[in-house]
Amino acid sequence: MKERVSEFPDRPTVTRGSETVVDTQVQEQAQGAMPLPSRKAPKHIGRLIVLGFMLFWLYNSGWLHALPAWLDEGYRQLEVIWRNLERPLSEQTRPATQNNSTAERVIARAEKPVPIAVPDQVVTPAPIRLSKEGQAMPVSIGLGFAPVGFKIGARSKTLTFSSRPGLLHRRLPPFQGPGQKYGSIDLANGRRHAYVLDTDPKGYRLYVDLNRNGDLTDDGKPLSNRGKGRFANRLILPLDSVSGIPQLKGDMELWIYTNDQSWRQDALRFYNRTQLAGQLLIKGQSFNAFLADNRVIDGDYRNDGISIDINGDGKIDPRSEFVSPGDPVTLNGETLRFNIIR
Repeated sequence: MKERVSEFPDRPTVTRGSETVVDTQVQEQAQGAMPLPSRKAPKHIGRLIVLGFMLFWLYNSGWLHALPAWLDEGYRQLEVIWRNLERPLSEQTRPATQNNSTAERVIARAEKPVPIAVPDQVVTPAPIRLSKEGQAMPVSIGLGFAPVGFKIGARSKTLTFSSRPGLLHRRLPPFQGPGQKYGSIDLANGRRHAYVLDTDPKGYRLYVDLNRNGDLTDDGKPLSNRGKGRFANRLILPLDSVSGIPQLKGDMELWIYTNDQSWRQDALRFYNRTQLAGQLLIKGQSFNAFLADNRVIDGDYRNDGISIDINGDGKIDPRSEFVSPGDPVTLNGETLRFNIIR
């Protein structure tokens, strides 16, 4: 029989008996054909399933929600270290450590919101000198002010609540009341404290996530009602952590309450009772000054303006002796603007 010759010389051929045929499998491999699906694909699917279970466990355990708090604390420590490097060695301070007993500092004594006693000693800052023309004079809180009592009338802030928990309410305690109100207290430096108000018929109780880990069962006893209305009590937080100023030691006291009017608006209200006092020395004359968290009400004393006892009568007139951020004020013949810094 006459030998058959392939019409395509570039294709590999094989001989079967007396016939010569093209090996299509070798040809496809030579032309770069797609390989058959790997039998190892099910193993990859199994790994993806395991990874999904791991992410689900991390999400429900609260680790992912605690990560922003850790990053915030690390940033604050680095900021303190950097600030120390710019100061003389004798003035350097250690970074503030996180207070692990925050839950134990919640005060639940029966008390009405009365003014706190003012300590005798008031920090006196170094004399303030004028900076370049057109620029505001820096006034450092950490170097010239100290916490005092309730010296200036406070303004309150509304905390709108919901009947359902939010993303910050990861784990909830057992409740006694027929319904609960959920919300969060949003403060400076990204600090968000979730809360739940339990409408227990025996007395409303407020649960606050003090350590901000999404778990409202590990923060100590809830705050009970110490007022005459539906609910009122003090919430104590570390002053240095909330304000972001390590030199401010002590507590920041927030008075949280709701009355019939607020209840009809589905809201709690709170105001900051911790204020700061210092002195400004302008051309040899000293002026008592106060910083109150009365404008934004977030625990940051830099964005609320400054109150100055201009006439020296020992009182603060909110209309004539309060200076909004960036506004000018005349002291001892000098027209000044202040820039409140840490």
